Amino acid sequence: MTSQCRSVPGTAASAGPVPTLERTYPGRLDQGQQVRAALRSFLDNCPVADEVIAGVWELAANACLHSNSKLPGGQFAITVHDFTGDYVYAEIWDQGSAWNADLGKAAEWPHGLYLVQQIAATYGSAGGRRGWIIWFTVNYPVAAPVSALRKAS
Repeated sequence: MTSQCRSVPGTAASAGPVPTLERTYPGRLDQGQQVRAALRSFLDNCPVADEVIAGVWELAANACLHSNSKLPGGQFAITVHDFTGDYVYAEIWDQGSAWNADLGKAAEWPHGLYLVQQIAATYGSAGGRRGWIIWFTVNYPVAAPVSALRKAS
């Protein structure tokens, strides 16, 4: 099953290599500090780092609480791509569950999906009982046109 919500047309990404962080963690909530530290280091100087870190950890915590990742020996994985100046793409992989991944309806506060739905430009899911990937993007702030900056001076 694949679900995609709040899609918007993308912009052209960097033609060069895209900085990427890939990590796998034990499926336990005590991994939060390690996940956030790795993301903070990777997204150093990124203007949307706080939003991405919050979204990734909320979804990783969901994997630890609600998927087969919580079982003995279970794991979850994160992948983050920083299309510097454009957007950050993040995905969290878990080891599956009976969840239907219906991201088309609004989640409610205080659930992690609610946070992701609020901060993400786009988000979606793919997978099923054997494993889910939940992904989202957060856009970089729009830079002011050079002409507008000159007028303000």
